[in-house]
Amino acid sequence: MSYSGSVDQTRQVDVLVVGSGISGSAAAMTAARQGAKVALLEKQQTFGGSAALSAGMFWTAPTIDAYRARIPLGNLELGARLVGDYEEALAELRASGARVAAEPKRDIMTFGIGYSTDIHAILSWCRKEILAAGGETHVGLAVIELLRDGRSVTGAVARDADGRLIRYDAPAVVLTTGGFQGARDELTRHIGPNADRLLLRSNPGSVGDGLRLARAAGTGGTTAMSTFYGHLLPYPVRRFETEDYLPYSQYYSGSTVMVNLRGERFADETKGDELLNQDVAFQPDARGILIFDEHVRTTEVIEEPFPGLGSIDRFAAAIDAGGTHAQAQTLAGLVEKISAWGVDRENLNATLEQYALAAAQGGGATRGVPVSAGARAPGTGPFYALMVQPSITFTFGGVRTNCHGEVLDHDGRPIPGLYAAGADIGGLSNYGYAGGLAPAYITGRWAGRSATERAIAARMVVRDNTRVLVNADQSTTGTETS
Repeated sequence: MSYSGSVDQTRQVDVLVVGSGISGSAAAMTAARQGAKVALLEKQQTFGGSAALSAGMFWTAPTIDAYRARIPLGNLELGARLVGDYEEALAELRASGARVAAEPKRDIMTFGIGYSTDIHAILSWCRKEILAAGGETHVGLAVIELLRDGRSVTGAVARDADGRLIRYDAPAVVLTTGGFQGARDELTRHIGPNADRLLLRSNPGSVGDGLRLARAAGTGGTTAMSTFYGHLLPYPVRRFETEDYLPYSQYYSGSTVMVNLRGERFADETKGDELLNQDVAFQPDARGILIFDEHVRTTEVIEEPFPGLGSIDRFAAAIDAGGTHAQAQTLAGLVEKISAWGVDRENLNATLEQYALAAAQGGGATRGVPVSAGARAPGTGPFYALMVQPSITFTFGGVRTNCHGEVLDHDGRPIPGLYAAGADIGGLSNYGYAGGLAPAYITGRWAGRSATERAIAARMVVRDNTRVLVNADQSTTGTETS
């Protein structure tokens, strides 16, 4: 229904984009370049969302077969278009003038391919393109309600930091608010009680605004509501600020033996850290213990996980952060120290012995948990242990869309005037992870194009049996406010 309250100001645009991360920036830029009058609204005081906190890797699955193998529960329609559009999107970034590495990094998260980028330059370029096309970009504006005429979404009402209400009349609204990882009630509903233990590794503004707005307009959730992206972090940490997100992440966990507080393995470690991070969330107290040797410490632990991120000793960083840890010259000595944390000594010893035997035989399983053919048991002292906890950067479930960015109702029909992209949409990743920046940018382009098509169609009127294009705004200089 239409907003019935009074507002302080009314504005008219073609496309309203809610959220300024990489998906919202791409959606707004795409729409502006295609002739739409665009408003990009960010509720926080700075642009960029969680994308601005990332390492800048623009990556995804190299083929649809690789996507299907890594994310068997993913939305294949979305995945196929994502993979198919990757090269075109990459070329667009290269043409922007922002830094994009010449050579790819392969086997990202064990299977992906991508390029290191200057994500801040890309975000800035998107806003410049919007402004150059006569659009507007604003921080400190939170969308609190969608406008509807009974069938279609027709705009939104936003509130600024001073409490003033601004009505945006727009035939197309794109939701790109970054997921619901900051909404503890939603996380507990979908993940369970251990969701309260997830450390937020994200911008604080992604609290499910897009999901709530879309639900009010008639959509439902998707698959993957209990799955999410994040990385294992030391437990405990004395502080956790944005500058700690990358150095505290224990990317090397796939080269360790990982046990829970009972001293038992619960997952194939070689799946990778972003999957282990989810697995730990369902273990007692949402905690795990990484066990590894000097070989891993001097190779995997200090390896640069992504180009440009830098090489540091992540175990040393974890110690500095306050993480519970141990070191011993022998594996038996390490087990003794771990048992002082309340872990059953005999159970842990049996776990490590069985793991070593399976690894020596080329893989198999121990107590029903797979041991990869490429697994390597700790064998070169000194030996190390680190207690870890899961984090959440963004959610994998969310608003139901098709591969044109149109939001779908419960029956799978598009809700006219409503679009979504990035971490607000659900099912593209599902336990398996298809990447962050590239899927967000690409799905933003989908939504931006579709929103523009609707907006331009809404401008057409019939005059004397002739279709005439009536511009919503003739200005060519945009506005950016803070």
